[in-house]
Amino acid sequence: MDWNLFSLKVFSEVARQKNFTKAAKILGLTQPAVSLQVQNLEKQLGCPLLIRNRTGEMTLTEAGQVVLRYMENIERVFQNLRRDLEPWSSARNQVAIGCCCIAGEHIVPSYTVAFRRIRPNTTVQCHVGRCVDIFGRVLDGSLDVAIAGIPPRDPRLVHVPFVQMPLACFEARRDSSRRRLSIKDLILEPVVLREEGSGTRVAFAKFLEQHGLALDRCPIAATSESNEALKEMVAKGMGWSILPTVVIQKELEQGRLSLIELMEGCPVQDFFVVYRKHALLNGPQKEFVHLLLQEPYLHHVP
Repeated sequence: MDWNLFSLKVFSEVARQKNFTKAAKILGLTQPAVSLQVQNLEKQLGCPLLIRNRTGEMTLTEAGQVVLRYMENIERVFQNLRRDLEPWSSARNQVAIGCCCIAGEHIVPSYTVAFRRIRPNTTVQCHVGRCVDIFGRVLDGSLDVAIAGIPPRDPRLVHVPFVQMPLACFEARRDSSRRRLSIKDLILEPVVLREEGSGTRVAFAKFLEQHGLALDRCPIAATSESNEALKEMVAKGMGWSILPTVVIQKELEQGRLSLIELMEGCPVQDFFVVYRKHALLNGPQKEFVHLLLQEPYLHHVP
Protein backbone atom coordinates (compact mmCIF):
# COMPACT_ATOMS: atom_id res chain seq x y z
CA MET A 1 0.00 0.00 0.00
CA ASP A 2 1.37 3.43 -1.00
CA TRP A 3 0.58 5.87 1.78
CA ASN A 4 -0.62 9.38 0.96
CA LEU A 5 0.96 11.60 3.62
CA PHE A 6 -1.12 14.60 2.56
CA SER A 7 -4.37 12.72 3.14
CA LEU A 8 -3.05 11.58 6.53
CA LYS A 9 -2.21 15.17 7.45
CA VAL A 10 -5.69 16.35 6.45
CA PHE A 11 -7.34 13.54 8.41
CA SER A 12 -5.23 14.36 11.49
CA GLU A 13 -6.35 17.98 11.45
CA VAL A 14 -10.01 17.01 11.07
CA ALA A 15 -9.61 14.55 13.96
CA ARG A 16 -8.11 17.26 16.19
CA GLN A 17 -10.64 19.93 15.28
CA LYS A 18 -13.60 17.49 15.12
CA ASN A 19 -14.90 19.69 12.34
CA PHE A 20 -14.31 19.77 8.56
CA THR A 21 -14.80 23.53 8.27
CA LYS A 22 -12.31 24.40 11.02
CA ALA A 23 -9.76 21.96 9.63
CA ALA A 24 -10.16 23.41 6.13
CA LYS A 25 -9.53 26.93 7.44
CA ILE A 26 -6.36 25.87 9.26
CA LEU A 27 -5.06 23.92 6.26
CA GLY A 28 -5.95 26.63 3.75
CA LEU A 29 -8.22 24.28 1.78
CA THR A 30 -11.88 24.25 0.82
CA GLN A 31 -14.23 22.05 2.85
CA PRO A 32 -15.01 19.79 -0.17
CA ALA A 33 -11.27 19.27 -0.69
CA VAL A 34 -10.85 18.23 2.95
CA SER A 35 -13.84 15.85 2.74
CA LEU A 36 -12.43 14.32 -0.44
CA GLN A 37 -9.04 13.65 1.13
CA VAL A 38 -10.63 11.90 4.11
CA GLN A 39 -12.92 9.85 1.88
CA ASN A 40 -9.99 8.76 -0.29
CA LEU A 41 -8.04 7.73 2.81
CA GLU A 42 -10.97 5.69 4.11
CA LYS A 43 -11.29 3.96 0.71
CA GLN A 44 -7.57 3.23 0.69
CA LEU A 45 -7.68 1.73 4.19
CA GLY A 46 -11.00 -0.04 3.66
CA CYS A 47 -12.61 1.18 6.88
CA PRO A 48 -14.37 4.28 8.24
CA LEU A 49 -12.25 6.64 10.34
CA LEU A 50 -14.78 9.32 11.32
CA ILE A 51 -18.43 9.35 12.34
CA ARG A 52 -20.53 12.52 12.10
CA ASN A 53 -23.19 12.91 14.84
CA ARG A 54 -26.45 14.85 14.62
CA THR A 55 -24.82 18.13 15.67
CA GLY A 56 -22.22 17.82 12.93
CA GLU A 57 -19.36 17.08 15.32
CA MET A 58 -16.91 14.36 14.36
CA THR A 59 -15.92 11.41 16.51
CA LEU A 60 -13.19 8.90 15.74
CA THR A 61 -13.84 5.25 15.15
CA GLU A 62 -11.46 2.80 16.79
CA ALA A 63 -9.62 2.56 13.47
CA GLY A 64 -9.49 6.38 13.33
CA GLN A 65 -7.91 6.49 16.79
CA VAL A 66 -5.22 4.07 15.66
CA VAL A 67 -4.46 6.09 12.52
CA LEU A 68 -4.31 9.36 14.50
CA ARG A 69 -1.95 7.82 17.04
CA TYR A 70 0.42 6.64 14.31
CA MET A 71 0.17 9.98 12.50
CA GLU A 72 1.20 11.82 15.65
CA ASN A 73 4.29 9.60 15.79
CA ILE A 74 5.02 10.34 12.12
CA GLU A 75 4.73 14.09 12.76
CA ARG A 76 7.23 13.82 15.61
CA VAL A 77 9.64 12.00 13.30
CA PHE A 78 9.41 14.83 10.76
CA GLN A 79 9.88 17.44 13.48
CA ASN A 80 13.04 15.66 14.61
CA LEU A 81 14.21 15.43 11.01
CA ARG A 82 13.77 19.19 10.51
CA ARG A 83 15.62 19.84 13.76
CA ASP A 84 18.57 17.62 12.79
CA LEU A 85 18.83 19.26 9.37
CA GLU A 86 18.96 22.80 10.77
CA PRO A 87 22.78 23.08 10.72
CA TRP A 88 22.61 22.78 6.91
CA SER A 89 19.45 24.81 6.36
CA SER A 90 19.88 28.53 5.69
CA ALA A 91 16.15 29.14 5.16
CA ARG A 92 15.37 28.82 8.88
CA ASN A 93 18.65 30.28 10.12
CA GLN A 94 17.05 33.34 11.67
CA VAL A 95 15.45 34.52 14.90
CA ALA A 96 12.51 36.96 14.95
CA ILE A 97 12.26 38.81 18.26
CA GLY A 98 9.44 41.03 19.43
CA CYS A 99 9.92 43.51 22.23
CA CYS A 100 8.26 46.41 23.93
CA CYS A 101 9.81 49.86 23.54
CA ILE A 102 12.01 49.73 26.65
CA ALA A 103 13.19 46.19 25.98
CA GLY A 104 13.91 47.04 22.36
CA GLU A 105 16.03 50.04 23.26
CA HIS A 106 17.75 48.92 26.45
CA ILE A 107 17.72 45.09 26.68
CA VAL A 108 17.68 43.36 23.31
CA PRO A 109 20.67 45.12 21.66
CA SER A 110 23.20 43.59 24.10
CA TYR A 111 21.74 40.13 23.66
CA THR A 112 21.71 40.50 19.88
CA VAL A 113 25.42 41.36 19.86
CA ALA A 114 26.24 38.45 22.19
CA PHE A 115 24.13 36.04 20.13
CA ARG A 116 25.82 37.05 16.88
CA ARG A 117 29.15 36.06 18.43
CA ILE A 118 27.71 32.59 19.03
CA ARG A 119 25.80 32.39 15.73
CA PRO A 120 27.60 34.70 13.26
CA ASN A 121 25.60 33.36 10.29
CA THR A 122 22.18 33.76 11.91
CA THR A 123 20.02 36.76 11.07
CA VAL A 124 18.36 38.45 14.06
CA GLN A 125 15.17 40.38 13.30
CA CYS A 126 14.01 42.79 16.03
CA HIS A 127 10.48 44.15 15.99
CA VAL A 128 9.48 46.86 18.50
CA GLY A 129 5.85 47.54 19.34
CA ARG A 130 3.10 47.54 21.94
CA CYS A 131 2.98 44.44 24.12
CA VAL A 132 -0.50 43.41 22.97
CA ASP A 133 0.58 43.60 19.31
CA ILE A 134 3.79 41.68 19.99
CA PHE A 135 1.85 38.90 21.77
CA GLY A 136 -0.46 38.59 18.78
CA ARG A 137 2.49 38.13 16.44
CA VAL A 138 4.03 35.49 18.68
CA LEU A 139 0.73 33.61 18.57
CA ASP A 140 0.45 33.75 14.78
CA GLY A 141 4.04 32.56 14.40
CA SER A 142 5.47 35.66 12.72
CA LEU A 143 7.62 36.20 15.83
CA ASP A 144 9.53 33.41 17.60
CA VAL A 145 9.98 34.96 21.05
CA ALA A 146 9.19 38.23 22.79
CA ILE A 147 10.53 40.31 25.67
CA ALA A 148 7.76 42.30 27.32
CA GLY A 149 7.21 44.47 30.37
CA ILE A 150 3.90 42.76 31.19
CA PRO A 151 2.91 39.07 31.22
CA PRO A 152 0.49 37.90 28.51
CA ARG A 153 -3.02 36.82 29.50
CA ASP A 154 -3.51 34.32 26.68
CA PRO A 155 -3.06 30.76 28.06
CA ARG A 156 -1.43 29.71 24.78
CA LEU A 157 1.60 31.82 25.68
CA VAL A 158 4.27 30.94 28.23
CA HIS A 159 5.93 33.78 30.14
CA VAL A 160 9.13 33.29 32.13
CA PRO A 161 10.37 35.97 34.59
CA PHE A 162 13.43 37.56 33.04
CA VAL A 163 14.83 40.71 34.68
CA GLN A 164 13.68 43.56 36.88
CA MET A 165 14.40 47.19 36.06
CA PRO A 166 14.38 49.83 38.82
CA LEU A 167 11.98 52.68 38.15
CA ALA A 168 12.78 56.29 38.97
CA CYS A 169 10.51 59.25 39.59
CA PHE A 170 11.83 62.42 37.97
CA GLU A 171 10.95 66.00 37.17
CA ALA A 172 12.33 69.01 35.29
CA ARG A 173 15.81 70.17 36.31
CA ARG A 174 16.12 71.62 39.79
CA ASP A 175 19.00 73.91 40.75
CA SER A 176 18.70 72.83 44.36
CA SER A 177 19.20 69.29 45.68
CA ARG A 178 16.79 66.54 44.64
CA ARG A 179 13.49 66.36 46.44
CA ARG A 180 12.78 63.57 48.92
CA LEU A 181 9.13 62.93 49.76
CA SER A 182 6.49 60.29 50.24
CA ILE A 183 4.63 58.85 47.25
CA LYS A 184 1.44 59.88 49.08
CA ASP A 185 2.47 63.52 48.67
CA LEU A 186 3.96 63.17 45.19
CA ILE A 187 0.78 61.81 43.60
CA LEU A 188 -1.00 65.03 44.50
CA GLU A 189 1.09 66.78 41.81
CA PRO A 190 0.45 66.61 38.03
CA VAL A 191 2.02 63.55 36.44
CA VAL A 192 2.91 62.54 32.87
CA LEU A 193 2.53 58.78 32.33
CA ARG A 194 2.95 56.11 29.70
CA GLU A 195 -0.25 54.94 28.01
CA GLU A 196 -2.68 52.48 29.59
CA GLY A 197 -1.47 48.89 29.34
CA SER A 198 2.22 49.77 29.23
CA GLY A 199 4.49 47.78 31.53
CA THR A 200 5.80 50.87 33.32
CA ARG A 201 2.30 52.12 34.06
CA VAL A 202 1.20 48.67 35.29
CA ALA A 203 4.25 48.48 37.58
CA PHE A 204 3.57 51.96 38.96
CA ALA A 205 -0.08 51.14 39.62
CA LYS A 206 1.01 48.00 41.48
CA PHE A 207 3.44 50.07 43.58
CA LEU A 208 0.65 52.48 44.49
CA GLU A 209 -1.66 49.62 45.50
CA GLN A 210 1.05 48.26 47.79
CA HIS A 211 0.92 51.57 49.65
CA GLY A 212 -2.86 51.86 49.79
CA LEU A 213 -3.12 54.28 46.86
CA ALA A 214 -4.88 54.21 43.48
CA LEU A 215 -3.71 55.43 40.10
CA ASP A 216 -7.09 56.93 39.27
CA ARG A 217 -6.58 59.45 42.09
CA CYS A 218 -3.51 60.92 40.34
CA PRO A 219 -3.93 64.23 38.43
CA ILE A 220 -2.70 62.95 35.05
CA ALA A 221 -1.56 65.91 32.93
CA ALA A 222 -0.73 63.86 29.82
CA THR A 223 0.03 60.37 28.55
CA SER A 224 2.31 59.18 25.75
CA GLU A 225 3.37 55.98 24.01
CA SER A 226 6.78 57.56 23.40
CA ASN A 227 9.41 57.71 26.13
CA GLU A 228 11.15 60.56 24.31
CA ALA A 229 7.98 62.65 24.14
CA LEU A 230 7.25 61.90 27.78
CA LYS A 231 10.72 63.04 28.89
CA GLU A 232 10.41 66.21 26.81
CA MET A 233 7.07 67.12 28.41
CA VAL A 234 8.56 66.64 31.87
CA ALA A 235 11.66 68.68 30.98
CA LYS A 236 9.35 71.54 29.95
CA GLY A 237 7.64 71.48 33.35
CA MET A 238 4.34 69.75 32.59
CA GLY A 239 4.69 67.47 35.61
CA TRP A 240 6.73 64.64 37.07
CA SER A 241 6.91 61.11 35.70
CA ILE A 242 8.26 57.61 36.25
CA LEU A 243 10.34 55.43 33.92
CA PRO A 244 13.11 52.83 34.25
CA THR A 245 16.26 54.58 35.49
CA VAL A 246 18.23 53.48 32.43
CA VAL A 247 15.79 55.34 30.15
CA ILE A 248 16.49 58.75 31.71
CA GLN A 249 20.21 58.28 32.39
CA LYS A 250 21.37 60.57 29.57
CA GLU A 251 18.99 63.40 30.53
CA LEU A 252 20.11 63.17 34.17
CA GLU A 253 23.76 63.46 33.12
CA GLN A 254 22.90 66.42 30.88
CA GLY A 255 21.12 68.13 33.77
CA ARG A 256 17.78 68.34 31.91
CA LEU A 257 15.99 66.17 34.48
CA SER A 258 16.25 65.68 38.24
CA LEU A 259 15.48 62.58 40.28
CA ILE A 260 12.82 62.50 42.98
CA GLU A 261 13.71 60.26 45.91
CA LEU A 262 10.78 58.32 47.37
CA MET A 263 10.71 57.55 51.09
CA GLU A 264 9.01 54.23 50.27
CA GLY A 265 11.91 53.04 48.15
CA CYS A 266 12.38 52.28 44.49
CA PRO A 267 9.58 50.63 42.44
CA VAL A 268 10.60 47.98 39.93
CA GLN A 269 9.26 46.79 36.58
CA ASP A 270 9.31 43.10 35.70
CA PHE A 271 10.20 41.87 32.22
CA PHE A 272 9.31 38.48 30.79
CA VAL A 273 10.47 36.15 28.04
CA VAL A 274 7.36 35.08 26.11
CA TYR A 275 6.84 32.27 23.59
CA ARG A 276 4.11 29.92 22.39
CA LYS A 277 3.29 27.09 24.78
CA HIS A 278 3.66 24.42 22.10
CA ALA A 279 6.21 26.22 19.96
CA LEU A 280 8.58 24.12 17.86
CA LEU A 281 11.61 26.42 18.06
CA ASN A 282 14.54 25.58 15.82
CA GLY A 283 18.17 25.48 16.94
CA PRO A 284 19.01 29.21 16.69
CA GLN A 285 15.70 30.21 18.29
CA LYS A 286 16.25 27.84 21.22
CA GLU A 287 19.79 29.16 21.65
CA PHE A 288 18.54 32.74 21.80
CA VAL A 289 15.95 31.88 24.47
CA HIS A 290 18.66 29.98 26.37
CA LEU A 291 20.94 33.03 26.21
CA LEU A 292 18.18 35.26 27.59
CA LEU A 293 17.42 32.98 30.53
CA GLN A 294 21.01 32.03 31.35
CA GLU A 295 22.43 35.56 31.19
CA PRO A 296 19.67 37.76 32.69
CA TYR A 297 21.97 40.68 33.48
CA LEU A 298 23.79 40.93 30.16
CA HIS A 299 22.21 44.32 29.53
CA HIS A 300 23.80 45.85 32.68
CA VAL A 301 20.74 47.38 34.29
CA PRO A 302 22.05 49.87 36.88
